[in-house]
Formats: sequence, C-alpha cells, structure tokens
Amino acid sequence: MYQISELAESVGLSRATLLYYEKLGLLKGKRQANGYRVYSDADRQRLRLMQQLQAGGLSLQECQACLDGKLDRDVLGQRLDRLEQEIAEKTRSRDLLAALLGQSSLKDWHEELERVAPDMHRAWLISQGFSSAEAGLVALVSKDMNAHDAYMAGFMEVFSDLDYWGPGMAEATRRALELVPFAPETILEIGCGPGMATMTLAEATTARILATDTAEVALDKLRAQIAARGLNDRIEVQNVDMATITSPEHPWDVIWSEGSA
Repeated sequence: MYQISELAESVGLSRATLLYYEKLGLLKGKRQANGYRVYSDADRQRLRLMQQLQAGGLSLQECQACLDGKLDRDVLGQRLDRLEQEIAEKTRSRDLLAALLGQSSLKDWHEELERVAPDMHRAWLISQGFSSAEAGLVALVSKDMNAHDAYMAGFMEVFSDLDYWGPGMAEATRRALELVPFAPETILEIGCGPGMATMTLAEATTARILATDTAEVALDKLRAQIAARGLNDRIEVQNVDMATITSPEHPWDVIWSEGSA
C-alpha cells in the first residue's frame, strides 16, 4: 500500500495532481481510521496507464472514458484526422527548416514560391545575403541555396575559358546599338561579364562606359582587355550588384544589359 506522497513519487507526479485526479474520480484511495489515504499497486498501475494515454494525446476526460471502457470511437477518429493534419503541417515545417540549415534540398519549395510569388521570392533571397544576380540564378534554376556555390563552380568550369559567357556576338550588339536613336555619351552596362559587349560598345561609340558585374573573375578578364587596348580613360569597371548601383548626378544616356537583349 502507498500513502499519497509515496504514490506521487513513484509515478513522478505531485501530491496536488493526485488530489485533483481523485476529485475527478480518476483515482480512489481508501481512507484509514487515522484519516490518511492509502493506495494499492493497482492504483499505481492505473496512473501509469493514464500517463501513457495522455502521452498519446488523450485528455483526462478521454482517459477516464478509456479506463471505464466507454471511449467514443468516432471522437477518436476525429482526433486522429486532426492529428494527421497537424503531422503533415509539422512535417512541412521540419522539411523547410532542415533545408534552410543545409540538411536537405529546397528545390520544390523554390519552384512553388517562384510560381506563386516570384517578386517576393527574389526579395527574400536577397534578404538572405544573395546578390540580385545570384537570386535570379537561384530562382531561374530553382536550385537549393546551399548548392549554389557548387552550381557556380560548375558554371565557371564550363565558361571560364570562353569569350562569351552567354548567348551573343559582336554583330548582335551592333545591331541592338543601331536601335538607339542618338549617339550616347554615357553608358551603364549591367552584367558585363568578361566584357565582349563592352569592347564592341567602346568600338562603336565614343561614350564613357561604366561596366558592372558581380563576378570578379569575369571583371579581371575585362580589365585585361581594357588595359591592352588603352581604354582606361573611357571604361570604368565596378564589382557591384545592379540593385545597389548609385545613381549619378546626370542620368546615363543608355543602360545596356546584353543578357536582357
């Protein structure tokens, strides 16, 4: 037999909790002549069973019904359905957190977000430390952010020895330039890469050119071309994100983006 304090200690509950259970009729001690309550081992095992039922999500009322053999199976079925929904939601949350920590892929998540909220997708990527150019690449290929470095390494392996890092040729640049209805004096070039279009623009105009990109290795190639052709006085090179380019005192005559063309 157990006194209430002994029973509470044996099942890891407080004395107040057992008194509350007794008030609800979940526990029934025997009062001795001296006024103390005592409990049997059957009472201890009943409490252990209740603890297991509660761990499964049952309320005290449902525990009592289960112990008394009066459990409503329809109610349990409804609880199970709600629990399945909660598990699905928690699983999605877990998958997202794991992906954000680099423990799994975010590809499906990126694809869905790019479909339903493309602008917010890009803005969120930038808020996570990506440049606008990198955010565009992640969105374009719906690639796991944590695999981005590997993706860029593969890109450089393929393109680093090529003159053009995208579709294009000097003839196409000149043809697009012919559509400008005046002779520009200043050109902002966004996404200049290794500078093939930059050189064509410099040859076809007398404009001063600010060539920008976020790939330093590409800009190094452009700087070498500028130095070799003696164009340092006309072409300035900046490693800068297009979203953070400072506006000049006088607007550029032309903003050139060969990739967009």
